[in-house]
Amino acid sequence: MKLIAAYFLSFLFILPSLAQNTIGLPLIINFNKTDFHGGVQTWDIRQDSKGLMYFANNDGLITYDGSYWKVYSIPNKTILRSIAIDKNDRIYVGAQNEFGYFAPDKTGTLVFNSLKPLLPKNQVEFADIWDTEIFGESVFFRASDRIFEYRNGSIQTYNTSSEWRFLKLAGNRLFAQDKTFGLLHYRNHTWLPVATKALFGDDLISGIVPISADSFLITTLHKGLFVLHNESISKLPTAIDDELQRNQIYIAGGINKNEFVAGTTSEGCIVMNFNGQVVQKLSHTDGLQNNNILCLFLDRNQNLWAGLNNGISFIAYNSAIKYIRPNNTNELAGYSTRIFNNKLYIATSDGTHVVPLQGDNTDLSFSKGSFSQIKNSSGQVWRLDEVNQQLLMGYNDGAFVIRDNEAVPIMQGKGAWLFVPSTPVFPSANVLVGTYTGLQLFQYEHNNFKDQGRIDGIFESFRFLAIDNNNDVWSSHPYRGIFKIQLSADQKKFSSQLFTEKDGLPATLGNYAFKIQNRVVFATEKGLYEFDAEKKRFIVSPTLGKIFGTMELRYLNEDADGNIWFCSGKKPGVVNFGKPANGNPYTITYFPELTGQILSGFENIYPYNKENIFIGSEKGMIHLDYEKYLRNDLKLSVMLGQVRAMGSDDTILSGGYARLLGGKKPELAHGFNSFHFEYSSPAFGLQNSIEYSYMLEGYDDKWSAWSARTEKDYTNLPHGNYVFKVKAHDNLGHESEPVLYPFSIRAAWYRSNWAWLLYVVLFALGIQYLAKYQQQKLQRQQKKFDEEQARLKYIHQLELEKNEKEIIKLQNEKLANDVQFKNRELADATMHLVERSDALAKVKEELQKLYKNTGNNHDVKKTIQFLNDVEKNNSNWDQFASHFDEVNNDFLKKLKGKFPNLSNNDLKVCAYLQLNLSSKEIAQLANISLRGVEISRYRLRKKLQVPGEVTLNDFLTKATEA
Repeated sequence: MKLIAAYFLSFLFILPSLAQNTIGLPLIINFNKTDFHGGVQTWDIRQDSKGLMYFANNDGLITYDGSYWKVYSIPNKTILRSIAIDKNDRIYVGAQNEFGYFAPDKTGTLVFNSLKPLLPKNQVEFADIWDTEIFGESVFFRASDRIFEYRNGSIQTYNTSSEWRFLKLAGNRLFAQDKTFGLLHYRNHTWLPVATKALFGDDLISGIVPISADSFLITTLHKGLFVLHNESISKLPTAIDDELQRNQIYIAGGINKNEFVAGTTSEGCIVMNFNGQVVQKLSHTDGLQNNNILCLFLDRNQNLWAGLNNGISFIAYNSAIKYIRPNNTNELAGYSTRIFNNKLYIATSDGTHVVPLQGDNTDLSFSKGSFSQIKNSSGQVWRLDEVNQQLLMGYNDGAFVIRDNEAVPIMQGKGAWLFVPSTPVFPSANVLVGTYTGLQLFQYEHNNFKDQGRIDGIFESFRFLAIDNNNDVWSSHPYRGIFKIQLSADQKKFSSQLFTEKDGLPATLGNYAFKIQNRVVFATEKGLYEFDAEKKRFIVSPTLGKIFGTMELRYLNEDADGNIWFCSGKKPGVVNFGKPANGNPYTITYFPELTGQILSGFENIYPYNKENIFIGSEKGMIHLDYEKYLRNDLKLSVMLGQVRAMGSDDTILSGGYARLLGGKKPELAHGFNSFHFEYSSPAFGLQNSIEYSYMLEGYDDKWSAWSARTEKDYTNLPHGNYVFKVKAHDNLGHESEPVLYPFSIRAAWYRSNWAWLLYVVLFALGIQYLAKYQQQKLQRQQKKFDEEQARLKYIHQLELEKNEKEIIKLQNEKLANDVQFKNRELADATMHLVERSDALAKVKEELQKLYKNTGNNHDVKKTIQFLNDVEKNNSNWDQFASHFDEVNNDFLKKLKGKFPNLSNNDLKVCAYLQLNLSSKEIAQLANISLRGVEISRYRLRKKLQVPGEVTLNDFLTKATEA
């Protein structure tokens, strides 16, 4: 009764906050049927020991490992209504006229096994199995008209005369609702009453949540909340009873020891504590796909999953990151945040919004309230700064101080970027204001700020200002460089000097001035720089340069503990000097979940304390509980999903659902030498923080670089033994144990053991054949050599004979030349004789004339006789013939032998012709006329019977050759 009294007492204090929600809302990730490739409605959700999620869906069983969705239909293709998973990760399911379980086959692929064959024939027809629960060693399946208990391979049926309306395991008790007998619980194989139906009437129990060992919260469809305590049930009043009755609690589940969540049919999720107070509401307005909740599940990381009437939503309820939206109807960018006088102020793209902070929550995102806009602040607000315990607002059209939820103007007509007090000592008499057109001076006195006008100097937009320890003012312009500003003594004018990349900066563009650790530093595209006054140049920061290296920096802010919050590109992070690691006196932590969500170009981080870090976003503000973020003790794990071998066709080696990757490792044929591996980590909501590294032992030499990819392909692997390994780590340095998948690729048939044996035999035969072949080849070569020797010998003999013939030929040629020479001599001699005969004939003719003229002078006559004797001596034919035959190979003898009828005169003519003498020359030698020579030639042709077409010379030559 004391517990019930406490519930009633708490009811009195919850009315004021009835309509208010928490200012910070968790990340909600929505999945529609296009994402998970299933039906519209999801009816139940569970998680196995590895962290894999299972969803009962209109299209069957859907699984999700953080990266990949898979759908498994049951044979009758009906709607899956309920799921329960036992300690061995066997997945029991209930469907329309079907129930059974999914279990992995030898490849790790889920296969459905029906339990209907265990039923008697008169029990095999039933409607939907709405609930499936595991209690002890039994599995219970609830249909409207019966409950099946599956145990030790057999099924017992619990029938009802009315209707089984509800079945739920809560704590260590199994409850059921019978329409006639009310709430029952299962004990010793019997259903025993807990409360009669009079308490609930015909109302349906929609959820039972354990509060303690002997207390349970009961939710109903129309009548609100009840408490079961020591077998006594009482009504739990809440300030939203009317709303609960109107919207209907369709499902309920516990969140932690103090809170539970109710899923409604039209208002989304309502998180309440066990006193009946609303903690938080999550509806379509807050990011859910729709407000009709069909099922809820709290995963092992204490985050919520909601099955909706149209889709699935993941609610990062336990996350250290929340989202604050000052205006639910208009997405406003968050430019600046300040907590002032226990109120949260947010400067946005349309005004400054404020909400009072209620309660004693260390995490201010759980503070309840509704934002309202500060009066006179509509439009672009750039900055909120607390100066002299007053809140100043930099506005598109001036500078204002916020008092009593109203913006009071200090300066108007020009935009103001920020406010920098001239001294950190309270109160600062002067405040520098960076404006669109230069510097403005505010004077503070009598608790008021007074505009002293513009400080004379260059007309530049001063969005970044920082004052160093020498009271020099530094301002950075993202497109021009860095200005060093020196104020005059009366602060009415200033001089400035512009520094660019020629002064040591890595670039003229992209430089930002901040004051960190009591020194002015400059965030650049390549790390952190400071100004060296002695060298009059910018240098890498001596104290912080090594921490940031060449990192691109756009924003810096130092918190109360000396930690440096920064933005690098589109990624926020922090340098924590209170957490040394890896030999460094600091730790750098990035927040990859927020990559791309920060307000690019106008980055802002407000580290109020460890539990409340506010980060400007394109959609309001992001709230980070840094202390909780660091406490994240999530044991990171990695799961190997589908493994597929590819060859002539694809073969699934592993479906990813085997509880342990043990047993016989796959051994594949040589043709399957390309592989596809899928892997993931079931760190739902933290996928942007997870990176993976893999290695194929037997192929890779080392682990791969960390990457967000969740799949890997290998192609054209040679035969051998392999082990695929994959591991995961997060941004906090947590690293999982690697998951291993061994497999082997058989050698091609031509590299098998039998093939090698065949190769040895063939090699031996080949050696034998080669030896024989070599022997035969040697014999052939010997034979060929002998033949070649014989041929060479023959050729040599021919050469010798040829040489002899050549010698004979040369000798013959010499003889011929000699004959020719002698013939020429003989011809010359003959010509000489012819010439002498001519001369003698002329002399004889002259002497005969003289003899007649002298009257027959005796002396003349004697001389004529002498000449006749000389002619007679020259006509010695026998001597000539002998000499001619000697020279011409017995020409005359051969001719006489063949033609004996030839006279000496005929032979003379033949000799003359052989000497190639002309007819005239022959006439002179023969003392005959030319006519006589022609007659002699004619007679000779007749005697020799020379054909008309053959010359006499050719005939004589041929006749004497033999």
